[in-house]
Amino acid sequence: MRILICLLVVTSSVLAAQTSQDLHSRYSEPDRERFVPRPDIALTVEYGPDHMVCGALLVPPATQPLLTQRVPEKAKGRADQLELYVGGQEPPQYMTSDAVSEILEQLAPTASRGEKLRSSVTVSGCNQISFTEYANVSIMRSTHNCHPEHPNRDIRASLKFKRDECHNETLGRHH
Repeated sequence: MRILICLLVVTSSVLAAQTSQDLHSRYSEPDRERFVPRPDIALTVEYGPDHMVCGALLVPPATQPLLTQRVPEKAKGRADQLELYVGGQEPPQYMTSDAVSEILEQLAPTASRGEKLRSSVTVSGCNQISFTEYANVSIMRSTHNCHPEHPNRDIRASLKFKRDECHNETLGRHH
């Protein structure tokens, strides 16, 4: 009897798992997807009703839970040496600036951006936020510049296309 119950539990949990295709067929195409184009970059893309990209956000992969325990590298194998991190995540993670530039170029090639209309830069301590508006797209990029020789300086980057299909209130929250 126990074996039968265990078999039913295992079977029902396997059957309950949903694939991407299952969800697409049940709920239609998504208006947002998340990709990991590089190990240090998470890319969230938002689509318009025409299924074309309207906006994109590049950030380091998921932050840690509000309270986590970690074993420091020097204390591996010693359970009494745990560290707690509180406040949303471990110390900030950065993305490789060259890789962010490459992904932005893939999403919105320079030739398709149109005329450069305006740009601005805001600096606060080591952090710099640059915003560039083109005829067809706007791009925001936030970097940490205290160590300019370090290749991993990008905190976040986003772009928003200016197509008619992209005038959605949820888009643009990334800028």
